[in-house]
Amino acid sequence: MAPVVHPSDLAVERAVDLLAAMAHPARLAVLSWLHRRGPTAVGDLVEALGIEQTAMSHHLRHLRDARLVETERQGKRVVYRLVDDHVGCIVEDAIGHAAEGVGAQEEAR
Repeated sequence: MAPVVHPSDLAVERAVDLLAAMAHPARLAVLSWLHRRGPTAVGDLVEALGIEQTAMSHHLRHLRDARLVETERQGKRVVYRLVDDHVGCIVEDAIGHAAEGVGAQEEAR
């Protein structure tokens, strides 16, 4: 039998921080958009997701601080992208898992 490997306390703490940073509908929508569509300018995110500019800036700052997204300036535009594919996989897995539960609840009605 293989030994049980437990994550370090630091790894668990960082995972909690990562999940907490994602735990808002607007931030999850931004992360999902960036995963599916790729790098996107702030203005385009505002338009596509229907989030006010000031709220979008707040959410993007939160995601940057959590090291989930990074930026690149292209002239006057600021473009956001996911820091790596792991972020997108976590988001899509969470949404997929939630959708499975929704389908089961709807069938039970």
